[in-house]
Amino acid sequence: MNYYPHHIGDFNSATRHLTRIERSVYRDLIELYYDTEAPLTRDIEKLCRLLIARSDDEQAAVAQVLQEFFAESEQGWRHARCDAEIARYHGNKEAKSAAGKASAAKRARRVSQEASGDAAQQPLNTCATNQEPKPEPEPEGNLPGAVDPGSRRGTGVDAMNMPLPAWLDRADWVSWVADRKARKKPITQEGARRQLQQLAGYHAEGIAARDVIAHSIASGYLGLFPPRHVPRMAAGQRARQRADWSTELRSVLAEGHARSEIDMGVIDAAG
Repeated sequence: MNYYPHHIGDFNSATRHLTRIERSVYRDLIELYYDTEAPLTRDIEKLCRLLIARSDDEQAAVAQVLQEFFAESEQGWRHARCDAEIARYHGNKEAKSAAGKASAAKRARRVSQEASGDAAQQPLNTCATNQEPKPEPEPEGNLPGAVDPGSRRGTGVDAMNMPLPAWLDRADWVSWVADRKARKKPITQEGARRQLQQLAGYHAEGIAARDVIAHSIASGYLGLFPPRHVPRMAAGQRARQRADWSTELRSVLAEGHARSEIDMGVIDAAG
């Protein structure tokens, strides 16, 4: 990554207790993380050479900052915020690439259809009489209620561009889909539907979808789990929220039409 967002207020609040050397080392560690898009090496001596940390004070600052702001893993020193931003970056790239390909394919189909229309207007004696008409191309996207073949095979689908509820930021969802794809565990159509229901349940409990996704990516989870020690909505309020969803569903059915998506939430087995 050649660019990453730097929130001055967040950084100052988190590092106000550090020395000037430690603050400088922290920035260098973060920039190295974004530059390599990978956890930092566990070899402290090698890491100090990469940061040009030569004095005893500088090397001590490297060790101190790692212990306070990073988590040691088998892959190296990980940073949850950096991991989430890197996943978001790659998710946005893939989404833009997919949108560009879809736009190009749409233009190609339009040109092909226009060419077919011009050919149909040629004199009758120039047209073959033993040709069967070609079927019309199917519309893009999944029709409501349709089952995508990829979901039966367990393979990934275009979960990045599926409809999302208003409370879920598409960049956060794209980050999650991209992370699953990078781990060679792409999300199926049915899996995406159920995970959106999970996020809706967390949302009903007052837990932001962004926090759930960032925590799951940083922890290497294949499922969506909220951070620990996050306050949840009271059980009575959750029950009222689900009751509202049930009333909404009955109202839609009574009107004789179906909505594209009604979120029923998830059942909290923990009570």
